[in-house]
Amino acid sequence: MKRIFPIVFLLLTITSSFAQTDGDKNPILTDRFLIRGALFVPSRTVEAGAKGDIPTDELGDIDFDENFGLGGAQNTFNIDFVWRFSKSKFWSVRGQTFRVAAEGDAVLDEDIEWEDVIFQAGSGVKAGYGLTLYRVFFGRVISTGQKHELGGGLGIHGLNTNAFVEGNGFVNDQPIGFSREEVNIFLPLPNIGVWYIWAPTQKWAFSAAVDWFGITIGEISGGLWNLSPGVNFQAFKNIGFSVNYHYLNYYANIEQDTWNGSFDMTFKGPSFGVTANF
Repeated sequence: MKRIFPIVFLLLTITSSFAQTDGDKNPILTDRFLIRGALFVPSRTVEAGAKGDIPTDELGDIDFDENFGLGGAQNTFNIDFVWRFSKSKFWSVRGQTFRVAAEGDAVLDEDIEWEDVIFQAGSGVKAGYGLTLYRVFFGRVISTGQKHELGGGLGIHGLNTNAFVEGNGFVNDQPIGFSREEVNIFLPLPNIGVWYIWAPTQKWAFSAAVDWFGITIGEISGGLWNLSPGVNFQAFKNIGFSVNYHYLNYYANIEQDTWNGSFDMTFKGPSFGVTANF
């Protein structure tokens, strides 16, 4: 009999934690659909290299910031969403997309090589890159309560990446005139991730999410980090305003016809958004 009371008390405690009504919670924890549009202002660090068919000791990744002044902040638009599709709202699908692109001109301080073509120091060269991110993530709630939610799951980041260098080039010390050397690839990188939401009131909610993975498949090896802490203020029943900080790093070594080389891209900075929840 003495053993029964602790068991009953434990069951009642667990039951009461799940019996709390959604109306008492912050809607970020309960609504089925969350859609956020935000102005993302990332600073950028981009390095990339493209090998050719001619063996050389000169090849090295090009720092697009150092050589072409493509670092610094850039405004772009970020969209993400959450859909709690199961009846219990424990299962969800999450998504994110944004695009960053830049190009610039420079007079080179040193020789650079891109796909067998040498662009010599002192010459005027133009270069640029682009990245479009598509993120899809399937997750499940691990722990939930009146003021919090912890979940984890599996996802995939689709990276549509391109880079180019153009100018008067040389191959085997022979001038070839104006040349535009461009590479591009689409990489699907799987990942694992976790998220946490703490909502102390019906108006304020603090969140954090982390995605990570590293993988080698055939002729491609790569990985990613995607971190995003943030805060949301529920100004109205179905509208909230949020500020998030994003750190995104994507890297890969590739041996394919469309791109034989590597890239390492980092984007970090704040986003200022509006969330619709219903």
